Amino acid sequence: MILILAAASYWRFIPWEPTVFYGDDLYNILATLKDHEFISEWHQAFTAQFYEKYRPVFELTWLALAKVFQFDLRGFLAFNFCLHVLNATIFFAISMLLSKGNRLASLALALAFACSRFALYQVTVATGPVEGLALTMFLLVVAFAVMACRQPGEKRWQWLAVIAFALCVLTHERYLSITPLLALTLALSRSRQNSGAFDRYGAAGACFAIALLNVLIKTVLLHSAFFVGTGATHLDLNVPRIIDQSEQALLSVFGFNYGPDYLAGHSIVFDSPLPGDDLARALASITVFCALVATIYGFTAGKQSPNGQRWYPAFALMLIILLLVPPVLTIHVEQRWLYAPLAIFLSIFAWSIGLAQGRRLVPTIVCLAACASLLTMDILLSQYIPNIFFSSSATAARLAKRDIVDTHAAPIGAELVLRASQDVCGWALIKGRFFELYEGTARKLYCADTDDTFAALRREHPLAHAFTYNHGVSFSPANESK
Repeated sequence: MILILAAASYWRFIPWEPTVFYGDDLYNILATLKDHEFISEWHQAFTAQFYEKYRPVFELTWLALAKVFQFDLRGFLAFNFCLHVLNATIFFAISMLLSKGNRLASLALALAFACSRFALYQVTVATGPVEGLALTMFLLVVAFAVMACRQPGEKRWQWLAVIAFALCVLTHERYLSITPLLALTLALSRSRQNSGAFDRYGAAGACFAIALLNVLIKTVLLHSAFFVGTGATHLDLNVPRIIDQSEQALLSVFGFNYGPDYLAGHSIVFDSPLPGDDLARALASITVFCALVATIYGFTAGKQSPNGQRWYPAFALMLIILLLVPPVLTIHVEQRWLYAPLAIFLSIFAWSIGLAQGRRLVPTIVCLAACASLLTMDILLSQYIPNIFFSSSATAARLAKRDIVDTHAAPIGAELVLRASQDVCGWALIKGRFFELYEGTARKLYCADTDDTFAALRREHPLAHAFTYNHGVSFSPANESK
């Protein structure tokens, strides 16, 4: 099973793996190993904050990877891949638990999970462990919480869930949003017979204590804002933006890929249709229909189920909503933040099979149909991955190394004028520090979005070497006319 998941993940993501450091990865590796502006000593993970974030588990992992692999990107990506396969394996185990041992359905669900477009970031970006490790801990929280409900007399499951939750929020603070639901679940899971107040509510109280401690460390000890979104953006209540981003998040989780191209690749709703969009919408509709059938079937078949198992879809829906609260409050919704909600959505199919008792054929068929639809849709949408900002930036950086660095197209350290977007200079190549890593000396870069600006920059910097970026194809020397 693990080999199947590994092979499927390799086939799915190997075409999109970068070959050079770029963007945030480039900035972070230089900040760690050269500038010492990111974590460079072990104790800093607990005593300092970076980019207004307190993520000691991720920071320790990143530092270990940087110390071991240095500037060899392959080591980082290999770690990401192994972590991704581990997460898919844990999800398989959760599916087996919920479906009560249906291996076929569990494998199908694990494959749909492992091959999801939402996993692209954590597999192909060097800093992917910030998502991958947090997801590992979150999936363990779910597994242990389910076991706590299945075995209310066993205290260990509650406390294992608490430990996993603590590690989860110390990897990515986004998961603090699930605190109230997790605490409620653990409180209700304990048997009231022959148990004291601490046995019933101790683990729930520990969840709130972990969340409170995280807040106090950031605000009181480190003098930082509590919740800081992507790009160091402080979260706010911009209602129109929240509504729009809630639509993007929910529709995407349920199959209808939606969002700006630089984040989602291509939107199959509310945009001008392209070839294949009708099929993608049909596949998403099949997925949603299957989820409704599975929910109704499981709810109907599970009338006699113990320990409130019949109400798992309500728990799942609340958990999905809580997981989406931080993403919709920041400046935009990146699809990497939808991966955990997708896992919960898929788990409903396993739950339906588990409650079906001896009538598993219908929910199993529905599950397989939904998984096939999701897999087909993700493969169909792969053609738009180059539109996503970190994928397109990885391509630009790879081509810069191939066409400028490897060919010695300009003297080391010489200034460059590029006919390319500002994102290429400012983010992908980190204002010329890309060349510091691959040539030993940084370069001064000037980027122009238009031909007129490009010509003006060449006149302003007559000694600079000029290149035109043919998007996704090459950096070619510009003609001599200025």
